[in-house]
Amino acid sequence: MRPKKLKIRALTRKNLLPYGIIIDSACVKDIGKKNSFGILLKERSKGWRIGYLVVCEREIKRLENHPDSLETFEPVKGRAVITFAPNGSPEKIEAFLLDKPVVVKKGVWHEVAAVSKKAELKIFENIGLKTKYHALKKPL
Repeated sequence: MRPKKLKIRALTRKNLLPYGIIIDSACVKDIGKKNSFGILLKERSKGWRIGYLVVCEREIKRLENHPDSLETFEPVKGRAVITFAPNGSPEKIEAFLLDKPVVVKKGVWHEVAAVSKKAELKIFENIGLKTKYHALKKPL
């Protein structure tokens, strides 16, 4: 079965708004005047885990969803695409070039695929997260 082609969108604040936030210095005030620190978001948690994901797959066959956890995807090496879909509509998929670190909102369907031969990502997520999966009718 030939994979369905998906238009890859730019990863901007506006485009990402339904799914999460970009991790960058926009939350920091007075940049350049002194060392600065800003809070992106606050979340109560029983602990976080840090993961390192190596992605070789170039197709997306399923999506996953964590109803009780935020999750970060932070590019380290290579190039990847990240896909998102709203909680109630896993077939309404949008794809973005993952060229910036992002925080994915709770309950958003998501998955990554490599654009280069291999992509490497750092991930933060809650320790005891629950995961739901949605198999796609046709790979992307």
